[in-house]
Amino acid sequence: MERTVVVTVDAPLADLVTDRLWQLGVRAVSEVGIADGRVEVSTSVGNDDDAIARALSALDPAWSVEVRDLDASIVQVAPEFLAPTWYAPGKVCVPASLLGVWQGSEPLHTLLDADVVTVIDQGSAFGLGDHPTTRTSMALLARLVDDGEQTCERLLDVGCGTGVLAVLAAQLGVPTIRAIDIADAAVSSTLRNAELNDVIDRIDVDTTPVADVEGHWDVIMANILAPALIDMAGDLRRLLRPGGSLVISGILADRHDHVLEALAPLAPVDSLTHDGWISVELR
Repeated sequence: MERTVVVTVDAPLADLVTDRLWQLGVRAVSEVGIADGRVEVSTSVGNDDDAIARALSALDPAWSVEVRDLDASIVQVAPEFLAPTWYAPGKVCVPASLLGVWQGSEPLHTLLDADVVTVIDQGSAFGLGDHPTTRTSMALLARLVDDGEQTCERLLDVGCGTGVLAVLAAQLGVPTIRAIDIADAAVSSTLRNAELNDVIDRIDVDTTPVADVEGHWDVIMANILAPALIDMAGDLRRLLRPGGSLVISGILADRHDHVLEALAPLAPVDSLTHDGWISVELR
C-alpha cells in the first residue's frame, strides 16, 4: 500500500495547495474535482511516519487534510502502454515491466542495438525515463559525461525519484554518486533500480535535505520543478564546484526566466527542449 496525503479545499484554493505541495519536493501532484465545487489535491511523500508528519506540518491548519492508503498497483502503467525511451544516440531507458514481454535470452544491449541500457522499475516513485523532463536531463547528462564535456568525479542527484539519473551516471562511469530525495519511496526505488542495473555499490542514497549536504560536486542534477529549484538555489550554488555544471529540469520551456534569475550568477550554457519542457545546463 502507498500512503497518500490528500488535501480537500474549495476550487479557488487548489493552486495554492498544489504550490505548497510542490515546495515539499514531491515528484507528482494530482488534482481531482469532487462535489460542491471542491477539489482534492494529493501527493505522496513515502510511507515513513516522520516524512508524512513533516509534510502535514507544512500545510495550513484550516485545510481539510487526511492520509489515505492507496493500492500501489493502480499507479503502475500497463506494459502495453510502455515503450523504450531513446534519449540519445545508442542510449535507451527501458521500463522493467517490459522485460517479461520480451522473450529469449539475448542480451538487452544486443536486442536493442544500444550502447547503454538503463532498466527502470517505477515502484511508488516518479519517473520511468519517458517524461520530457527526464529524457532531456538524461540526454544532457550523457552529453556532459560520456562525451567528455565535463570532468565528473562527483555527482549529486537532488530529488532522485526512481534514481534514473544516478543510475545512468554510474553506468557512464562516474565514481562518486550521491542521490537524495524527501520521499522514502524514492530511496527504496533508487536502490531497487541500482540493483537492477548492477550499480548498487556505486550510489549512496538517502533523505538528507539539500541544506545539510556538504562538499563540492562536479555535476549536480536537479529535476525538481520551479518552486523547489528557487527555494534551493542558494544550496545548489553552494554545492557546485567552481567550473562545475548544474543541470536543472522540471521547468517549462516558455516560462523559466524566474528560475534562472534565482540561480544567478550561474549562467546557461546548453539546453534541450521536448514537449514544452526544458532542461538547462548552467555553469
